[in-house]
Amino acid sequence: MTSCPMSKHHSDPSLPDHIPAKCPVAHGSDAVNPLNNVPLSLSQSPTPSQQTILSTKRKISSIPRAISSDEASDSLNQSSSSNWVYPSPQQFFNALSRKGYQMPEDQMAAMVQLHNFLNEEAWIEVLEWERRLNPNSTSAPQLAQISGKPKELTYKARAIQWASWMMPSRFPQRRPFDRHDWMVLRETGELIRYVIDYYKDEPDEEGNPAFLLDVRPASDSLSSIQAKGKRMIVELWSSFGASEKPSKDTSS
Repeated sequence: MTSCPMSKHHSDPSLPDHIPAKCPVAHGSDAVNPLNNVPLSLSQSPTPSQQTILSTKRKISSIPRAISSDEASDSLNQSSSSNWVYPSPQQFFNALSRKGYQMPEDQMAAMVQLHNFLNEEAWIEVLEWERRLNPNSTSAPQLAQISGKPKELTYKARAIQWASWMMPSRFPQRRPFDRHDWMVLRETGELIRYVIDYYKDEPDEEGNPAFLLDVRPASDSLSSIQAKGKRMIVELWSSFGASEKPSKDTSS
């Protein structure tokens, strides 16, 4: 797992307001594009009961998106960006309100920042895996689809929970607050499914919120299973080595 403190900052360029948002997160039963699983329409207009003016600016992510033939007429393709685009605070608020959530309006900017940050960190992990699994690639992979499954625990998340019940001193009690399945498109046209579990971690030394991301390829192929097995062995060996390393004597 990778620890991601929110003390990190990302500076992504904003898009003009007239460009539709394309966000790599889709939860619930809102009308979505079946090819990329994102809402077909995210309004930029305030809700009737809204008291706060929220920003309508959107950020371009660093995540390249796979463009299908059905998206050829998408107005986003006419912009200068071929990457996924995050929602504005206003769109984020509207999407949550449409699903029945009552969220503090003054926290929308922070929530969008967190949302964007976690997706960027997850993509970094995907790229690291792809360098191991596909070392001879000559072009970067693209993100084709995201499926949000917050209520569906992965087998690994279930195993971690079981271990925490059996050995609480060794394994902390931890349950992911979200899960994503990402379909990643390689230059060969092959689609690779990645599974991401999102955990809340203890705040860092400065009190900033921190999160743990468990990003790995799904066990859909022998090569993915072998790569995960090798990484697990390395991590276990490193953890045992660290626990057996004698502490430094600081006494005079």
